[in-house]
Amino acid sequence: MVDLNFLSGVYVLLTYFAGAIFIIGVLIRIIVYANTPMPVKIPLTPAPLTKAGSVGRVASEVLLFKSLFRANKPTWVAGYIFHVSFILLILLHFARHFVYHHPLPQWYPVFVDAGIFFGILMFLSLFYLLLRRMIVDRVRIISLFSDYLILIILMMIAIAGLSMNFLISAHALTKIDNRLDPFINGIATFHPINIPANPYFLVHYSLILLLVIYIPFSKVMHFVGIFFSPTRYMTDNPEEERYYKPDAEDLSL
Repeated sequence: MVDLNFLSGVYVLLTYFAGAIFIIGVLIRIIVYANTPMPVKIPLTPAPLTKAGSVGRVASEVLLFKSLFRANKPTWVAGYIFHVSFILLILLHFARHFVYHHPLPQWYPVFVDAGIFFGILMFLSLFYLLLRRMIVDRVRIISLFSDYLILIILMMIAIAGLSMNFLISAHALTKIDNRLDPFINGIATFHPINIPANPYFLVHYSLILLLVIYIPFSKVMHFVGIFFSPTRYMTDNPEEERYYKPDAEDLSL
């Protein structure tokens, strides 16, 4: 971290700290999930009778949110829009790192417009989900502070990101863009350089670091937990195949 100013030094340390917390936290949660005893067979019926069917069932939950679609279609629409928008925004941010160069490709404005479009969709879907938690009685009763917190953090990330396209000049935005790739490359290669000092970018980046740190301790871990959910991945064949686990031997009848 040679020749870094104080602000950049702080953000470089926070970036590495957030990355370490995320990786270690997710790995620990995966280990806990994998080692949690499953003493009885508890597929959510009607359930598939074969392993291939169970794989398809988990895939339908991951890709289509099938259970949510059956249970509550308005919530499914908002939830699906959010997840698709969020994933596409991550991919667009990642792809931007490889397409932002001089001269810019002619289609780059379309690339930027796509990011703005999905950013707006992400915010609106989150706003609906937040209102639902606040207004619908049966949802508000079971909602915890953490349920509101993750929605608010994500909404603030969307607002901060969109603000860079609507509230600052094109020259200032270009200046951020020109310095962002070298900063990310420096982080990735462990040769950090000064961070873009624009306050709008710093707020956006700070919120992203907060989200990265918070994920292992939040319900966002459902992106991993769904693959360890016995009600989803288990087959409904207790008669054909005896379910036996050594760590559940004391529960045998």
